[in-house]
Amino acid sequence: MTWNVVLGLLALVLAPIGLFTVAASGSRQVRRLLARRASARRERQRLARALAEGDKRPVTSLADRPRLPVDQSAIRDSPYVYLTDLRITDLRCFREARLSLRFPGEFATPDAAPLVPNVNLLIGDNGTGKSTVLRAAAMVALGPVLDSSGFVPYRLVREERDTALVEGRLAFGGVGGPEPLACDVRMRRRGDFEVVETDTRGPYWDDLFDESSPSFFVAGYGVNRRTAEDARSDPSQEKGRRRRRFQRVSSLFDETVSLVSFGAWLPTVSAERRREVAEVLRRALPDDVRFDDDFDGEDAVFRRRGVPVPFRALSDGYRSYLGWLGDLLFHLSAVAPAHVPLGSMGGIVLVDEIDLLLHPEWQRKVVLDVAVMFPNIQFILTTHSPIVTGTLQARNILLARDDPDESVSRLSEVRAEVHGLNAEQVLLSSYFSLDTTRAPDVADDLTELARKAVRGDDAARRRYLAVLVDGATGSR
Repeated sequence: MTWNVVLGLLALVLAPIGLFTVAASGSRQVRRLLARRASARRERQRLARALAEGDKRPVTSLADRPRLPVDQSAIRDSPYVYLTDLRITDLRCFREARLSLRFPGEFATPDAAPLVPNVNLLIGDNGTGKSTVLRAAAMVALGPVLDSSGFVPYRLVREERDTALVEGRLAFGGVGGPEPLACDVRMRRRGDFEVVETDTRGPYWDDLFDESSPSFFVAGYGVNRRTAEDARSDPSQEKGRRRRRFQRVSSLFDETVSLVSFGAWLPTVSAERRREVAEVLRRALPDDVRFDDDFDGEDAVFRRRGVPVPFRALSDGYRSYLGWLGDLLFHLSAVAPAHVPLGSMGGIVLVDEIDLLLHPEWQRKVVLDVAVMFPNIQFILTTHSPIVTGTLQARNILLARDDPDESVSRLSEVRAEVHGLNAEQVLLSSYFSLDTTRAPDVADDLTELARKAVRGDDAARRRYLAVLVDGATGSR
């Protein structure tokens, strides 16, 4: 049954019972719904065409992007490196995928930049490769130290292929110099194992071999946000084979990795650093939760509505968010020069499912909060949340989709704007492609009522109308 039939049903049902005002309102509502669905269909068709042509699109050139004026002689001194372009071949679910990324300093003027210029958000169904993109980004960001870092590739090469390749382009300080950095990471099958090889081009890679250098900073967080149970241990050294640079991203590849707890490091840093951390947490947490630099033995103590709560007693949502944020602050403080505030540090941060376990109210702010707190950090994030998606503009969003005809995933940029839409509007858009947000049993009831109404059942017509007007089925 089409929505044109529904519109006719509204007129048939309402006219005999005299609800002319409601009929007019219902008709307008249905017309708006029809228009929205037609727009969504057109956008899905556009995306399908874009996905079909995805392999043919060239990687965006650094030279094509507006740049800030820069003294090229200062490039060597800039500690911040950002990932600008990524190409993936035969890695897990991807046969070939290309993407260009937002990064700090990318745009020549603030007016040309999106509202949040340092965030990239990947959305898509489960199994479409969002986590794989984060792993690929981590590999190329580690460059020539990857093969000696303790990284062991496991089932990364696409089935029925012998080699996977990840190619990355990087730029210093948001500025592509005369010789932009490039890194290729190749994984080859050898019997039951996979081996990794890296090939780097361009100058200035030397700082990557200094693990205490702020250059080439990259941190990554998988969906496991568990912190070390023993606060006295430093999980960044818990596996001696792993170099610290790889340990910062290892939870993307290994679910057993523990993050560094506040008690493992915060009491040992300077008073000024502790004040900075307390301020970051104040800005990151809801108004009724705060951290006053208190500890109960080796456990950080937060205050929720004035009541002291040890970190281990916080809810899963708080521990998930504070787990990766605290680990990030630890790694930033470990490499930041004494005179550089943590909020001024730059680099790349990868977070899988940024909305994990967070209340919807928190989801509305989490990405904007971290982007503003760390304006020099390039964030590459994934989410399933329509609320998180609606906080960003189309230029910040990348869509991962299955190609059912070829059993591969593809990436595409999005064009239809979702910024400012409510959660239901985002879910019904082409990016999530839901036909309805109603509970399955309610949707089934509506379908059955519509069928009965078409066959002339007056009671079904009235019931169908009541659901459309009231928004719920009520008791059966």
